Amino acid sequence: MFYTLELPKKILYGRGSINTLGSELKNIGSKFIFLTGEASLKRSGYLDKIMEDLEKHEINVVLITGIPSEPTSDIIYQICHKIVGDNFDGVIGVGDGSVMDTAKVIAIGLKAKKDMRELRGIEIEDALPIVASPTTAGTGSETTRFAVITDKENKNKFLLMGKALVPTLSIIDPELTFSMSSLVTAYTGIDAFSHALESYLSRGSNVTIDIFSKSAIEEIYRTLPEAVLENSEDAKERMAYAAFRAGIAIDNAKTNLIHAMSCPLEDIYSIPHGIANGILLPAYLRFNAPFIPTEKYKFLKDIFGGNPSEKVEEFLEMVNLPLKISQATSEDVDVDLLVRRTMEAKCNLENNLRPVTEEDVYNLFKEVL
Repeated sequence: MFYTLELPKKILYGRGSINTLGSELKNIGSKFIFLTGEASLKRSGYLDKIMEDLEKHEINVVLITGIPSEPTSDIIYQICHKIVGDNFDGVIGVGDGSVMDTAKVIAIGLKAKKDMRELRGIEIEDALPIVASPTTAGTGSETTRFAVITDKENKNKFLLMGKALVPTLSIIDPELTFSMSSLVTAYTGIDAFSHALESYLSRGSNVTIDIFSKSAIEEIYRTLPEAVLENSEDAKERMAYAAFRAGIAIDNAKTNLIHAMSCPLEDIYSIPHGIANGILLPAYLRFNAPFIPTEKYKFLKDIFGGNPSEKVEEFLEMVNLPLKISQATSEDVDVDLLVRRTMEAKCNLENNLRPVTEEDVYNLFKEVL
């Protein structure tokens, strides 16, 4: 058996690394689409600094701001229709996972000239070069081959994937994450934590990927409380790098049961992704415990200082995140609908260490209601 390790072509990291954007883009081209989020980059002053740097290096950009969290396919179509001109050399996404995923989809659309829905389930091998720089420490989209888009009409998400979606250039500047609120720091950090755990407890794991997974698990467990409760810049810096490593791990080992179950919670009840993942983590660990290899279970027990599921519950409470679905939504929860949606995620379920039945999923959702 052999394995493939996918990574961005070039990775820059460290405080102030975003200041290299203009000079790095010169190696790719001179004309780009530049996507950012709704306000944080502007409020922090970084957007103006970036634009000045791009002008200095004679980089021409079409700036599109206001990319929302959980962008829908309709929004992306609207953005595509607003783009005037052609011959772009790449697409830049500086923002959270939604911004970077949107940049990936625009990069596909401008190259393939196809409806994105036609590309579902297909290995995408052609897109404009993608430049990604995160402003949160969670999704790992700056390193992955995935883009997730919301289908608002059907209240679900669809996944685009392929080697062309791995960024050509990834810039991890932790200073861009320093303005995150404690809540955003917490739930994006738990998103990265779930990536690290799922990749470690994945059928697709291997000795190389485990290095990334284990280091991210340990760093996030020890660092996230300080980042959330003390707003520590040093802790946020370490979280930025840990989230990147977790992204590498999940890109190569893939997600499993947590993501299969959390996506319906997000889609139907608008629970933020990291919060949904966190709610499911303790039950996921209890369910999989009998199937976790002895050496891996020992690693988790040593890092957490006790029973993994119990310690993760304490960890979630420490960073002020909910343990139950009822704490995250006031809506009546349709467990049967959640189960049906979960069972549709066959690839995720097949990647879980323990075989998963419909009854298992029902019982797990009931456990976390």
